[in-house]
Amino acid sequence: MTGIANLDIAEFQVKVNRFSQQYVLDWTCWLNTPHCSRTAQFGVIMRRWQACRPNKMRRTRAENLHDAPYLEDLVQQAAQHLQVLQGFDIGDNRPFSSQTQSALAGLWDIFENLSYDGRARKGNTGVVGISKAVMLLTNGQVGPAFDSKVRRHLGIRAIDNAKEWIQSMCFVSRDIQAFMNKNSMTLQQAAPIQHATLHTGRLYDMALGPG
Repeated sequence: MTGIANLDIAEFQVKVNRFSQQYVLDWTCWLNTPHCSRTAQFGVIMRRWQACRPNKMRRTRAENLHDAPYLEDLVQQAAQHLQVLQGFDIGDNRPFSSQTQSALAGLWDIFENLSYDGRARKGNTGVVGISKAVMLLTNGQVGPAFDSKVRRHLGIRAIDNAKEWIQSMCFVSRDIQAFMNKNSMTLQQAAPIQHATLHTGRLYDMALGPG
């Protein structure tokens, strides 16, 4: 298991700086997308990130490639849960209240439907797509995206349901707190200056994600 708990500030900055530049550009594009265009941009970025691979990911109603629900339907269904998560910080000492866990479980159930066709996972979306979707829609408050590289770093073989996803994020939270205690600063204070305004979940994703 290799998280960030034992890193010093310089080592953490090296890890963040080696994160894939394409993903950095995608994230900047997402943060700068006007609210009226966000659902379409969500689809573009998620497909670029191959979030539902090998299944097919749902499209907007205007694209008319499948039956309902469409992307905008899923985003609308998620809104009430995303509202609960406003102010969430995975680096807090006790970030997972019962309300937070309920909201995360609700988001898992919604974004399992992000795929509309495919043989993998009986056609459902798995943790990679779900965690990427939630990380995007919370602007990085909830993270990391649990792709294979992040899971390998953390020694997590599989995440098959909302309970395991939340348990994995509890582990991440403890890892972040250990780093902050060791270095006496937040992830934002430790991050390279160009990334210092990003949310904790996104910074952690960058530290462990693809380079």
